[in-house]
Amino acid sequence: MSSAEFQSLSIGVDEGPSGPVLSVRGEIDTVTAPQLQVSVEQALPSDGVLVVDLSGVTFLSSAGLSVLVRAHQRGDVRIVTNPTILRVFTLTGLAQTLRLFASLDEARV
Repeated sequence: MSSAEFQSLSIGVDEGPSGPVLSVRGEIDTVTAPQLQVSVEQALPSDGVLVVDLSGVTFLSSAGLSVLVRAHQRGDVRIVTNPTILRVFTLTGLAQTLRLFASLDEARV
């Protein structure tokens, strides 16, 4: 498999004005979703906001959606999308349930 066919997942953590910000880049699938799950669990504050920036994500599978739904059930999670990823949320009906934002600045407010 060439690097053009597979993009690994990288996750960075920064502190934002309202809580932690996870910056996610790459593909979220059944192989990489557990890495996202661990990062979300470690970063999710007991009170406050967790921003998950998916603007650098190129693929989002149902395994990744499941991680985000579970995080939403546990706390205040704001998700930054891009047009490709927003389509996944829209097609699955999760755009009505999850807190989605078009930019990091909007999610931080």
